[in-house]
Amino acid sequence: MEKATPAAQASLQRRKRVPKAEAQKRLIEATIILLRQLPFNEVGNQVICAQADLNPSTILQHFGTLDNLLAEAAKELVDRHIDARSASGGELTTFTDPDIALRSRLVAWLVLQGYPADQLRSGIIEDESVMALQQEVLKVGPRMASAWTSITTMIIEANSILGDIHQIDEHEAADMLALMLRLRQDLPEVEVALGWDQQP
Repeated sequence: MEKATPAAQASLQRRKRVPKAEAQKRLIEATIILLRQLPFNEVGNQVICAQADLNPSTILQHFGTLDNLLAEAAKELVDRHIDARSASGGELTTFTDPDIALRSRLVAWLVLQGYPADQLRSGIIEDESVMALQQEVLKVGPRMASAWTSITTMIIEANSILGDIHQIDEHEAADMLALMLRLRQDLPEVEVALGWDQQP
C-alpha cells in the first residue's frame, strides 16, 4: 500500500475544492499519463491524486473505486481515437494508434483483476458516427463496415496483449499491415461477392 509523506499529506489537505467535472477530467488525464509510464499495478490512488493535484479521497467521491476510474480512462482512450480519426477523415489507422494499444492492455488487465467484461465494451460498433465514417472510408455498407470493424478490433486487441509472444520483426509487421490495408481496399468487391451489398 502506498503511503504519502507527512509533507505530501499536508499539501493534499491544503488543496482547494475542485468542481466535479474538472476533478474527473484531471483524474482521467493523470491516470492516462501514469498508465503510459508505470506498470498498471503501480498506478494507485495516491499516485494518481498526486499527479492530478487532488485529495486522495477524490477518486472515491467521483468514481467509487480505482477500477472504475481505470475503466473510464480506457473509455477516454477510445473516445480520443474516435475524435482523432473523425478529424483525419478516417486516415488515422487504428492499427498504429498507441492509445488503442494502451486501452487494449488496460482492458485485459482489468478483466484479469475481476472487473466485469461487459462494462468495458469500446462502443465503437454502436457509435453511429464512427460506423458512418467507416462506411464512407471503406466504401461499403453497414454490414461489411461492422464486420470489418469487429475483426480489426479483435486483431488489434490480440496484438496489443499477446504481440510480444510472437516476436514479429519490423519487416513482418510491415507485411501484415500491407496485407490488412490491401484487404481493406478490396472490401467493396468482397461485399458484392458475399451479396452483402443487397442488404437494406
